[in-house]
Amino acid sequence: MMRSVWLWAALALLLIGAVAWAVGVSGPMFRWVTATQIGVGPGIGMVGGLGKLPVVQEMNPVAAAAADSVHAAITIPTGVTAVTTVTTAITHPDVYRTVSITGSAAAALSAVDIEGTKWDGTRQTETITGTGAATVAGNLPFKTVTKIKVHGVATPGGATYTIGCTEKLGLYRPIAAVGDVGQIDTIAAAGVAWVVTAGGGLPTGASVSATYDTVDPETTITADDGYLIYYNASAW
Repeated sequence: MMRSVWLWAALALLLIGAVAWAVGVSGPMFRWVTATQIGVGPGIGMVGGLGKLPVVQEMNPVAAAAADSVHAAITIPTGVTAVTTVTTAITHPDVYRTVSITGSAAAALSAVDIEGTKWDGTRQTETITGTGAATVAGNLPFKTVTKIKVHGVATPGGATYTIGCTEKLGLYRPIAAVGDVGQIDTIAAAGVAWVVTAGGGLPTGASVSATYDTVDPETTITADDGYLIYYNASAW
């Protein structure tokens, strides 16, 4: 009898492990969510289906977007073939999110290569090109940034780039369509309860990119806001 109990327990653990692996569970993506947090009718549209895996992803807290949160000003080198490579004094994004470059002057028109990792540790590189004294947002979310390569221009005149984070948050699992993100609950830094958009759905100002598997959760992220993102991930 005892042997049978242990056998069933072992099988149950194996089943839980298999499900966790299939969904891609890692770190903060997997959590218990209470009825108080998600309100009535949580995850509207999260019914799964063929090739779909319903996921609830928590990102809490999230820092406000900042132009220099990843690295302070890096001087653009002189010469169109020159490259400045930076591997120190880099601060990783606070959560899995996209990065940006901000030029200090009109001469900031060169490319910046951002090297780092996805949420699962897979390495990736994104090239973002400056447009002068302005912020240019990237598209790929990064968990870590390990190297920054700033390409030169003929006459930079002391122009610099700072590297920061945008408001676009990365989804841990890929989605096939914008509509696969069914609901986003929010909580303010000083809040005590999760806020569910009336009738489910997305908060005002929210947007989704199925091309890059990112979500901009609301009009403006203020310091230490939190989010519960409900979506149907692609199973394969």
